[in-house]
Amino acid sequence: MSTAMPYGGWFAERPIATGSTSTLVRLAGWMAFAGVAFAGIGTGGELLPEHLQQSAKGAQHLTRATEVAETKVSRTPSESLLRIREILNPAVSDLAVTLNVSRQSIYNWLNGEPVAEENAAKLHDLAQAADVLAHEGIPISVSLLKRKFANGRTLLQVAQAGGSARDAALTLIQIHKRETAQRERMNARFTTRAKTPASADFDLPASNDLS
Repeated sequence: MSTAMPYGGWFAERPIATGSTSTLVRLAGWMAFAGVAFAGIGTGGELLPEHLQQSAKGAQHLTRATEVAETKVSRTPSESLLRIREILNPAVSDLAVTLNVSRQSIYNWLNGEPVAEENAAKLHDLAQAADVLAHEGIPISVSLLKRKFANGRTLLQVAQAGGSARDAALTLIQIHKRETAQRERMNARFTTRAKTPASADFDLPASNDLS
């Protein structure tokens, strides 16, 4: 993979902060495990091995996603931009608004022109968000990018406000998986529900309705 070369506005490649340490990541995973386990027990319930097994799967999945976000990937700003377009595929105008630049600036960056350090950091963060979503297999769509979930903000709006798009992506993954599980439970209920056969007079009025 290529590295940034000092030229004009380019700056030397150096590690960009990627959040908490791996120790904190593991701690967060175990906290998530405990929270899910006790939430699944219910009031007055008993902690059974089944609860621990089911909750451990969810906690491990969340921890793996977090560890992907913690991975330091050395990219030039142009490479980060290409990754964002590959996975998130936002409109150029939306990306320009996110970075507070013109559309022409985006095209210039794609052509290898220098990127200001602040915008390079945002591109790096958005590329990491794309990495996390791609790793978890979250389907990317226009509606997903326009969904407001982080204090009333979309993923791009979080980045625009100076927040961590990577952390917002982790939150979005949790929401997506929770909603998917809810839909699967609902579908399972309807699938297993016994169907009542229709009688020959099912569409006739009741006897007390006849006059």
